[in-house]
Amino acid sequence: MANVSLFNPAKRITNTTKIAKKTRSKGQLASFLFILPFLLGFTLFCIIPIVYGIIISLFQWNLLDKGHIFLGLENYKQLFISGSYVNGVFFSTLKNTALYAVISVPLFTICSLVLAILVNNVSKRFTGIFRAIFFFPYVLSLSVVGAAWALIFNPGAGFLNALLNAIGIDSIQWNATPAGAWTMIIVTSLWWGVGFNMILFINALNNVSEELYEAANVDGASAWFKFKDITLPSIQPIMLYVVIMSTIGAFNLYGQPLLLTAGGPGTSTKVTMMSILDEAFIRHQLGSASAMAIVLGGIIGIFILLQYLFIKRKEG
Repeated sequence: MANVSLFNPAKRITNTTKIAKKTRSKGQLASFLFILPFLLGFTLFCIIPIVYGIIISLFQWNLLDKGHIFLGLENYKQLFISGSYVNGVFFSTLKNTALYAVISVPLFTICSLVLAILVNNVSKRFTGIFRAIFFFPYVLSLSVVGAAWALIFNPGAGFLNALLNAIGIDSIQWNATPAGAWTMIIVTSLWWGVGFNMILFINALNNVSEELYEAANVDGASAWFKFKDITLPSIQPIMLYVVIMSTIGAFNLYGQPLLLTAGGPGTSTKVTMMSILDEAFIRHQLGSASAMAIVLGGIIGIFILLQYLFIKRKEG
């Protein structure tokens, strides 16, 4: 009877189920161990600082004093009270930051996509060279990029003014007007970051099915039709990623205006991150600076959500 039970179908199914569960458990454990370093890093460098920042924002937290006074939501209230110091500083610089975001995000996305299409259509022998050339600025530190472009835009001995003089145009005092100062910041940022987005778009373009283009060619579709109805819908996930990351980068703008214009002329190019750091490390008010940072993070989240809903609605 014992030997017969070994061939019992019900028992064999039970054993198979146990083996499958054990294998699945091992697979889940292995997957968890693979993502564990990321989870630890994300918790250590993202979650904990955010929670700590929220806690600090509830206090009058002066870096020069040991005692910290609990204020509740007072730091947030001061941000929205018209006439208060932090209200004036925060929203004036937020307006500058929003201006930069409105100009830079569409510009960077379009330029990156155009470059990707151009590079993707050159001879295969030169594609790698052009990729490296356009991506190279992205590997440079921002301090190096800022110093280089500060020399290029230098009103007295800069390369750009020398070039303008050579073709009969007077020198431009780039940092003397808000328009000139923003031109410096936007051009520098574009040169620095366009290569990374270009690589993303090239990879997306290479993943578009050739069968779709072949079918369009059979139907006699124009190049514009193929771009509008095949290419753009196929690369929308990457485009959404580029737009979101460009928006986050725009609202976190700091190094370029600091190195190129120092926020001038006046405060016309002073951005929100500069006012937050001034509040924290010049006025030593870490509580109100943390509140400003939390509100800025919320504003970025709202912009990202609106962009996501807009693109998803167009897809639908």
